[in-house]
This record gives sequence, C-alpha cells and structure tokens, in this order.
Amino acid sequence: MALDVPATAEALARYRSRAGMWVRVGLTTAAGGAVVELANAAKRLDWADVVAEVMGGLALAPLLVGLSALRLARLMRLRLAARPWTALPAVTAPHGPHAAAVVLRDPAPGGEPVALTLVGLHDRHRAADPGPDGELWWCGDPQVGGVLARPGGTELIWARTPGRLTRERILAAVRRAEGAP
Repeated sequence: MALDVPATAEALARYRSRAGMWVRVGLTTAAGGAVVELANAAKRLDWADVVAEVMGGLALAPLLVGLSALRLARLMRLRLAARPWTALPAVTAPHGPHAAAVVLRDPAPGGEPVALTLVGLHDRHRAADPGPDGELWWCGDPQVGGVLARPGGTELIWARTPGRLTRERILAAVRRAEGAP
C-alpha cells in the first residue's frame, strides 16, 4: 500500500504535525484572549476589551485551518493505507480564479482523463505540479477523491472530484491549452 512507502508515511506525519500546530496556535490565541478578558474583569478598560475580542477573532482562522487539515490527514491516511500508488501522466489545468486543478490521464487505450481539484492552502498546490516529467502519483478513487504526490511521495495533497460543470470546464481548458479542438 502507498502508506508502506517510508517517504509517504513521513510526509503524512509532517502534514498531521503541521495541522496540529495550527490547532495549537488557534487554541493558544483564544486562550490569550480569554486571559486578557479575565485580567480586565475588575477595571473594564476599553482597549483590553478590544484586544480580547480581536484575539478571539484571530483565533478562528488557524483553528479552522488546523481542524480542516486534520480531517484531510485522516482521509489521506485511509486512502494511503487502502491502495497502492499509481504513476499516471498528468497536466495542471489553467484555473484562473477557480481552485487549482489537475488532469490525470489513464495510460490504458481509451482511458478517460480524470479532472481533480486541489484541496488545501494555495502554497501547498505545488505538491501537485507534475513537473517536466509530466507524471504524478495517485492514490484514491476518481469518484470521490484521493491523494496526489510528485514521484517519491514526499509531499501530499488531497484532490477531490469536482462536479460535472467544473469537470467539463477543467477538461475544456486543458484541451484548449494543448491545442486540441
């Protein structure tokens, strides 16, 4: 299975660790806001109330990012433990303002291309760049999603199957980019 590849297991552990760090940052920021609010209980300073409220609001972003990443890490672990890596020809799709996308090509004759959108922070999308060799490792089910990685499996990103209209838009963009009718 894909999780048996040492580099993949290490990449998943790093991903979970980063997700946990974001959760801790969110919880720590929220706790800091609570401490400021409690310390201000007697004097009721306006600026301290503002600081506590801002800290509470700022806590939401890293907490949500971390919890979402922990959920994706669980999904990745399930897929990687259940299936092997498959090396497939791949191309990134021009995406404009939309989510980054990748098209995997089934090397079998008559195999249908699989359009996937990437799930994760924008700076993580580089994990699904097929690079000059035009190949990505895939572990998943094209109907529901799975894990993409460059050959070697050292950096992972979750990819999901988009809806019909988005899928058609992605495939049309790739055909246009390749000069096909």
